[in-house]
Amino acid sequence: MYYEEKVINGALHCCSTPNGEWRPATSAHAAVVNALMALTDEQRMDVFGFFCTHCGGNDPRCQCWNDE
Repeated sequence: MYYEEKVINGALHCCSTPNGEWRPATSAHAAVVNALMALTDEQRMDVFGFFCTHCGGNDPRCQCWNDE
C-alpha cells in the first residue's frame, strides 16, 4: 500500500497513490503535526522537552534518561 505525507502551505497533506492528488490529512497524527507547526520555535522546544531525545518516550524512568 502506498502512502506519503508532506507539509503543503503549513498543513500536513497525504497521498495514497503514487500519482494521486494531495489532500489534507485528517488523522490524529496530522492533528498533532499541524498543532506543533502552529507553535513558535521556543514553544515547540518546550513541548519536546517532555520526551526523551533518544527513544521518544515520556517515562521519567526511561533508561535513556538514566544513562545521561
